[in-house]
Amino acid sequence: DDSLGWMPAVSIGQPVNSSTNNEGAQNISQDGNMLVFTGCDFPGGRGSCDIYYSVRTEEGLWVEPINMGSPINTRDWESQPCLSADKSTLYFARETADAGAEIFMSKLQPNGRWGFPERLGPNINTPGRETTPFIHPDNQTLYFASNGHPGFGGMDIFYSRRQADGSWGPATNLGYPINTVDEEASMVVASDGKTAYYASDRADSRGQLDIYSFELY
Repeated sequence: DDSLGWMPAVSIGQPVNSSTNNEGAQNISQDGNMLVFTGCDFPGGRGSCDIYYSVRTEEGLWVEPINMGSPINTRDWESQPCLSADKSTLYFARETADAGAEIFMSKLQPNGRWGFPERLGPNINTPGRETTPFIHPDNQTLYFASNGHPGFGGMDIFYSRRQADGSWGPATNLGYPINTVDEEASMVVASDGKTAYYASDRADSRGQLDIYSFELY
């Protein structure tokens, strides 16, 4: 039983977690020193859910979270951030009234600010919902969930590979048994580049969404 290898879950504590706010949808950089996460309805937020970050000090403590600000955060819903392995590119989901949920990418500029987010092309984004982006440690493979590409039902997990010109190739469904008629999303890959984890509410879950694991083929 793989679960025997895991210790009980421990809260990351303050100042990242608070007793009054809603924190979630987090991603930690590959070096373990930068945490990006979603904060909803925070005091001073730009509206709905925004993306925040915190960095770890040499003593191993997390500093007070900082709103990533404009142009990442808007009055719309921004969530599900993911950093590239070198921390130079941020992928995230934004939901607007006119376009639904779509995946965007922002690059860190030489001046230390994040560039204007680019909406990923039609091989990624559809008139349906695209959420939970995750960039593989190879920096060439993007995993995401969608109900707008052909799938098995509900949200399925897809991947797309970066092309030589920087564009994203066709979305490929991960297929059965990873995807089912139930909901699959929120896939991440461990730093070994092989072990994948994702969430599903399939029939053998212990209740609502559970975490599953498999080895990437």
